[in-house]
Amino acid sequence: MMPSVGREAWRDEDEALLARLTDEIVLERLFRAQAGPDAPIPRRAAGLVAAIRKTNQGVDVVELAGRGHLEPLVERLDPGVRPDETPELLHHLALFHARVADARGGSVDALVKSVTAWLALGRYDGYLRELGEAVTGGALPKAELSRALDEAPLWAIDELGRRAREGAREGTADARSALAALARVEGACRCARAPDSLIQAATRKAAALRAAAAEDALAPILSAIAEAESQGEPTGDECAALFSRVAAVWRWSGEDEAVEQFAVEQAAPLGWNHYRASRWTDLNKLLDPIAPLVDSLARRIAGDTTRIAYAGPCAQMLVFRSETRKVDEQIEILEWALTICPTHRNARVVLANALCEKAYRFLPGARAPSHPDYEHALSLVDRAEKLFPTASRIEEARKRLEAARKLLGRSA
Repeated sequence: MMPSVGREAWRDEDEALLARLTDEIVLERLFRAQAGPDAPIPRRAAGLVAAIRKTNQGVDVVELAGRGHLEPLVERLDPGVRPDETPELLHHLALFHARVADARGGSVDALVKSVTAWLALGRYDGYLRELGEAVTGGALPKAELSRALDEAPLWAIDELGRRAREGAREGTADARSALAALARVEGACRCARAPDSLIQAATRKAAALRAAAAEDALAPILSAIAEAESQGEPTGDECAALFSRVAAVWRWSGEDEAVEQFAVEQAAPLGWNHYRASRWTDLNKLLDPIAPLVDSLARRIAGDTTRIAYAGPCAQMLVFRSETRKVDEQIEILEWALTICPTHRNARVVLANALCEKAYRFLPGARAPSHPDYEHALSLVDRAEKLFPTASRIEEARKRLEAARKLLGRSA
C-alpha cells in the first residue's frame, strides 16, 4: 500500500500541476461536446478553462465540469451573452470558437461567436497592446505595431473574407459558411457592444468582402454570357442554363443582394430581344430561373427607397414576366412593378392595356351588361386612362363603354 502524501508535503507547484491537468481533462470533454467526439483536441486551448477559473464563480464551474456537469461551463462560452468578460477570456473564446468551427466543417454559429469575441476585445486596447508587444518582442516599429493592433478586432472578419473568396468559384461549403457568418457581423457587433467606430468599420468590411466573393462566384458566368452573345443571340434554352447558374450562386451566397442585381442587369438585354420578337416561350425560359431573385430584389426596393438605382430595371423584369401571364395575374404583377417604380413607363402602358382587356369581360356587345358590371368596367378604363392616356386599347374600351351605356339607358 502506497503511503499517503501529507498536506505538509503538498507544494504550490503540485497544486498548479493538478489544476493544469484538471483543466486539460475539462477542455477535452468541453471540446468534444462542442466539436464532436472525433475532433482532435487542441491541447493549448486548456488556457480557456484556466481563464474561466479566474472569473467570478469560475472555480465552481470548472469543478462541476470536472465531475461531468458541463452545462454551467458551456453557458460561459458565448461572448454575445457575456461580452464584459475579461480580455484574456475573450481572447481564448475567440480562438476556441474558431477551432470548433473548423472541427465542425465551418459551423456558422461558432464562426460568429469567434467574430463576436474579437469585436468585444476591441474595447480592451491595453490588453491587445501588451499582447502584441509580448509576441513581437519589439521586432516591429511602434507605428506598424499600432496599425496592426487597431485592425486586430477585424482579423476574424478578414479571415472569413479570405475563406469566402477562396471557395467562391467552386461554391464550396466552407465558403458558404464564411459568407453566412459575414452576413451576421452587424449582429455580432451589437452583441459585443462594440463602439460605433468599430461597428462601422466591421460592417463596411464585411459587406465589401461579401460583395467581392459574390463577384468572384459570378465571374465565370459573366464570361459565359459574353461568350454566348458573341456567338449570336442566345436561345431560350441557353439563357435558362446560364441563369440557372446565377440562381445557384444566389442560393449558395445566402440570397445575396449583389447576385440579384447581377441577375437583373444581365437578363434585361436578353429579355428585350425575346420581348421585341414576341418569343414568349424563350422569354419564360430566361425568366423562370431568376424569378425568386427578382422577387427578392423587388421586396428590398419596396422596403427601402434608397435602392432606387435598381427600381426601374427590376420593374422591367416584372413587366417581362407579366406579358407571359393571363390578364388577372398580369395585372397583379404589373401593380407590383408600379409599387417599386411608380413612374415606369412600360409598366404603365402594359397595365393600362391589361385593365382595358379586363374591362371587355364586363361589356358584352349584343346585350346590356348589368349596372354593377358597367360600373366596374368604367372604373377599370378610367384608371387605365389615368395611367397612360394614349394606351392602344383605351379607344376601343371607350367605344364599348358607350355602347353598354346606351343599352342600359344611362345618361351620358
